Amino acid sequence: MSDALRTQLLYQLNGTVARRSPDEILRDVPPAARGVQPDGLPEAYSLWQILEHMRASQADYLRYCVDPDYTFPAWPDAYWPDTVAPPSDAAWTECLDEFRSDLERAKDLVRNPDIDIAGDIPHADGEEYHGTTYTGELAGIADHNAYHLGQFVTVRRLLDVWPPEDLDSQAY
Repeated sequence: MSDALRTQLLYQLNGTVARRSPDEILRDVPPAARGVQPDGLPEAYSLWQILEHMRASQADYLRYCVDPDYTFPAWPDAYWPDTVAPPSDAAWTECLDEFRSDLERAKDLVRNPDIDIAGDIPHADGEEYHGTTYTGELAGIADHNAYHLGQFVTVRRLLDVWPPEDLDSQAY
């Protein structure tokens, strides 16, 4: 069961089940499109707002999994940026790099044979919206990312910056 569960979680985190990978979706976003809130959506978030929210949320899930001294950050302030546009190209790149790095850390947790992937997180108490198991939290990362990556593609389409030039535009 553990190997099958690990494999399924990795599929979900990689985006290979029913959607494109995070790397495909997040790559080659033109700087001019990053801070635009498009018309046509009930909640018109910019690409920056979505990316920064995904980064902050994923980092929170990971902290909860590995930090016995975890404290729940302030909602919604700790999870959404203050600005519609990134403050700089460097801020965009740093956010993207941190998102990718934390996604790899999540995959490392899944692959770690010393962790009972279906078991309880030793220090977890189900604080706020968190659960008590590694599987629940890692599936939460995959689920949350999938939701917002779908938003990201929608916003890119509305801004006419989807797909990236070297990506096959066929949907799965």
